[in-house]
Amino acid sequence: MLSLMMSQVIADDKEALADAVYGAKLNEKFSLHEPTYFVFGDDDLKLQFSMRYRLSKSYNFYFAFTQLMFWSIYEDSKPFREVNYRPEVFYRFINKENKVLRSIDVGYFHHSNGKDSDATRSLDQVFLRTSLITNYRNQLLGSTVKLQKIFNEDSTNKDITNHLGIWELTAFYSGLVSIDGKNVGIRLRTFAGSKVYDLDKGGYEVGLVYNLESSDLNPMLYFQRYEGYGETLLDYNKRRTEYRLGFMLAY
Repeated sequence: MLSLMMSQVIADDKEALADAVYGAKLNEKFSLHEPTYFVFGDDDLKLQFSMRYRLSKSYNFYFAFTQLMFWSIYEDSKPFREVNYRPEVFYRFINKENKVLRSIDVGYFHHSNGKDSDATRSLDQVFLRTSLITNYRNQLLGSTVKLQKIFNEDSTNKDITNHLGIWELTAFYSGLVSIDGKNVGIRLRTFAGSKVYDLDKGGYEVGLVYNLESSDLNPMLYFQRYEGYGETLLDYNKRRTEYRLGFMLAY
């Protein structure tokens, strides 16, 4: 997906930039996938780690894994309230000739919270994902549009499609702005409910990234707001409004 270190975002060579984002380099087995970050909220610490592995030297076939955790660090025993696992496989069609449409992914993933009994939540999904990116005057603009089909839902989340729906849109911006001349990024992810236009049953996540550009500190300052359903599998049908602040490790 749209994943690269913010320090690499401003690049003169557009093709090198596309390779970094969409994994076209044959010699790179491991690369970033979804954003990796940790952010503190009122009642927990939200962490996400994500990577992908190139399965073939000749073809753009990938295995990816994303883990999203909600750690109740303010409680005495500091339990993990919810952990979501998402392994996926996909094939990526690279389009270097088009200056905007850079890749199309066709794939499958399994989404689970690893619990049993009444707390179990899981689903399978097949998807078609298109990624667009352009670099205009050192301002990076991009988006990902994913069409998805959810199936094989667990008995405890049979109605989850009412909230995750059939599409998901991610858009991002990164560039130099007049805040001490530092690099700032904005990332928006949104999805609707079962109806194409039903945003009230879906949700959105907006993130602001500020590159500290410290000679001794790699993480970037990250503010995140989540509004809607589906932030966790366990509470997929409960509406949440969350504000969190922490650090982005990889965008």
